[in-house]
Amino acid sequence: MNGGYFRTIRLALPILIILFGSCSATKGVVYKEKGLVTGKPGMNTFPEMEAGETSPLKRPYTIAPPLVPHGVTGLTVKRSENECLECHLDGVEVEAGHRATKIPPSHFKNEHTGEVKTETVVGIRYNCLQCHVHQSEEKPPVSQMDR
Repeated sequence: MNGGYFRTIRLALPILIILFGSCSATKGVVYKEKGLVTGKPGMNTFPEMEAGETSPLKRPYTIAPPLVPHGVTGLTVKRSENECLECHLDGVEVEAGHRATKIPPSHFKNEHTGEVKTETVVGIRYNCLQCHVHQSEEKPPVSQMDR
């Protein structure tokens, strides 16, 4: 009896994969190489201004990570080097009257392992751009009122 059951599953599985794949392909895609897909393909445009030349956008919700309001092209963020930390670790003065946002204390402690660092951020926080995304000049596809 079990042999027939497994044979049915083995035959049905490829059909389900094909059906699921075709269904998911028809849904809207949030991001592609050419930008945010909202029915009309377009490019997200990002400011390539220096730090202090742009205004940060308001956070979309209370505990959202701040958006990166300046250009990041050419900044190195890799295992051995993170150029974001050069300005943001201590919140250095970038221009007269403008300081880089200082990294909060939460980035120096790993809540899962209890690891605490004093000189740099903990490993799970080291890749800044996994949470702090570059702000775009595109308008969102859904207005705040539609949510």
